[in-house]
Amino acid sequence: MRALTWGLVWLLCLLVALWTLIGLPIYAAFGSGTRAWKVAVSYDQLGNVAAGGHEDETFSSRCWRRRDQAHYRAMGAVIDLVFLKLRGEENHCENAYLAEQTIRRRAF
Repeated sequence: MRALTWGLVWLLCLLVALWTLIGLPIYAAFGSGTRAWKVAVSYDQLGNVAAGGHEDETFSSRCWRRRDQAHYRAMGAVIDLVFLKLRGEENHCENAYLAEQTIRRRAF
């Protein structure tokens, strides 16, 4: 029974993933850029959880927080470069970390 339950959870997750992967470019091109950005951030958080991180933290924030480790520093540099080229944003990982800290402080 437990395997069946997790199988159903997996199937639902797969359907949601397909729906959002199809929807993301549609939202970005024809609909709400805000919705597209929220979907992208949720995938970022999902990837962070899959890598053992906290569900409310983006991978960018994690790279800044753990920048004392070489592999996180290297990944952070790549992420920062991508955001600099795509959005003109400098220090994306640091900015993501600071924004998440601000949100956490407001929540408590």
